Amino acid sequence: MSEPIDPDAAGQTPLRDWFRSAIDTWEGVPALLRDRHLTVIAANPLARALSPSFVPGVNLARFTFIDAESFVGRGSHEQIQSQVTAMLRDSLDQHDEDAPFRGLVGELSARSPAFAAEWAKEVRSRRSGVATFFARPVGTITLGYRELWIDETHDDVLMVWRGEDLESAGKLDELARYVSGVGD
Repeated sequence: MSEPIDPDAAGQTPLRDWFRSAIDTWEGVPALLRDRHLTVIAANPLARALSPSFVPGVNLARFTFIDAESFVGRGSHEQIQSQVTAMLRDSLDQHDEDAPFRGLVGELSARSPAFAAEWAKEVRSRRSGVATFFARPVGTITLGYRELWIDETHDDVLMVWRGEDLESAGKLDELARYVSGVGD
């Protein structure tokens, strides 16, 4: 597994601090803040319970294509690969290419044929989508997500999830109770 990246290496801002504090209070809503290179800056406990990729310092693209080999062929992993590639392309379109972008795209292209194939498709991000997770103790859960830029720089993105159907909404509530210690 790749080493996590320091989410504050590019500099911490008061706005990031505000969002870190805010999402920690959202007990029933999985949420994370990521930077333009798709590195998780902050994630609340409910988001971290959904995926090992939702931990501060983890790069979502690197995790999806390199570190998540055990997920390939399960659930919606191929769909998630397409969505993550589109997020990275969208972020690159919003910013000047820099060394971290070049390094990440180069590493992923060299180490993951799946990434190279997705990158060649040039699919555009929709800012929303659906993903299926396996979260202990509730099992398979399908969540819709939305991405929101937190300011005009488009440097940081807030990602929030909700149950995609009644069953998943119920499982999300159950997971939230478990994470908060009420469901023990």
